[in-house]
Amino acid sequence: MGLFFGKIKDYFTKQPFPHAAFHLTSRYISGIRVSPKEGRIMNHFILPLEKGLIQPSFEKKNIKNPALLEKKIKKELGKLHLHDHKVACLLPELSLRAFVFSFGSLPSSRPEREQIIRFRIKKQLPLLPQDARFSFDVIKSNDSMKIFVAVARALIIQEYEELFSRFNLKIRTVGVPIMGLHSLLNTEKEKDLLLINIEEDSLCLTAIIDSEIALYRMKPILSAGQDETSEVRRVENIVKEVENTVNFVEDREKRKIQSFWVRLGLLEEERILSRLQERSSLPVKGIESRMTAKIGLREKKILSPLIGQIR
Repeated sequence: MGLFFGKIKDYFTKQPFPHAAFHLTSRYISGIRVSPKEGRIMNHFILPLEKGLIQPSFEKKNIKNPALLEKKIKKELGKLHLHDHKVACLLPELSLRAFVFSFGSLPSSRPEREQIIRFRIKKQLPLLPQDARFSFDVIKSNDSMKIFVAVARALIIQEYEELFSRFNLKIRTVGVPIMGLHSLLNTEKEKDLLLINIEEDSLCLTAIIDSEIALYRMKPILSAGQDETSEVRRVENIVKEVENTVNFVEDREKRKIQSFWVRLGLLEEERILSRLQERSSLPVKGIESRMTAKIGLREKKILSPLIGQIR
C-alpha cells in the first residue's frame, strides 16, 4: 500500500504518536505540541489563511502557492519549540475519502483482505485514480466485522510531505480529523449519537450506534456570505444533511440517535450551534465541552481534532 498505508496504519493501530501535530484546512493551519509524560498542551498556534492558498481536493493538487505557504508556516513554527522532527498531520477532510464497510467475515490473509476491500472501494469510487492508496483498520464490533477505510492519492500525500520536509519535519502519522474528534467522546456513556464536524468548506457526519462507528459521510458545503440570509441558508443546508443522515441511519440500524456532538472549525463565530439547538428535539452539545485543556474556547474548537489525535 506504500507510504500512506504505513503512516495511517500507525494512527489506526494506536502506535505511539509524535508529540507535535498539525491540522491543515482551506482557512487555517493549526499546530500543537504536548508534553511526552502528561500529554498536556505545551504550545500551540492557529494560522489563518487567505482563501485559495490551500484548496482541498481528492483529485487535484491542494497547495496552490507552496513558497508563500512555507513562509507563513515558518513564522509560526517557532511558537511550538519542537525538539523532534517527527510529526503527525491531519489532512483536510475533502482531500480524503473514507468509508465504513461491514463484513460477515474476511480472510486472514492480508493480501486477500486488501483485494476484497479494494473491490468495495471501487463500488463506491468507480473512477478510482491509479495512484490511489488506501488503509484500513478493524473497528470493534459485536456482531459483524467493520472496517474503517481511508483513501488518498499519493500525489496529495506527497504535497504535504514536501511542505513539512522544508522545515526538516517528517510526517510520521497521517490522520482523519473526525477520528481525532471521536476519541474525545465517551461512547460507553452515550451509545447512539451523531458526531458532526463543520469546517468552512465541508461537513462531516459520523454515526455512532451501540458505541460503534456505523457510518461516515462527508459533504462539501458552500462558504457563508457576509449577510444574515446567507448564514441562515448555510445552516438550513447543514440541518437538512443532518436530518437526512439521522433518518438513513435509523432506518438501517433500527436504533434511535440520542444526541448530536458538534465541532465548529470556523475562525469567524457563527450561530450554527445555537441554530441547531433551536431546530433539534435532541440534545446538541459542543465537542469542546469534552476537553479539560486550559486554553480558550475558540482554541478548543479549532484544536480539538489535534488534541483528540495525540491524547
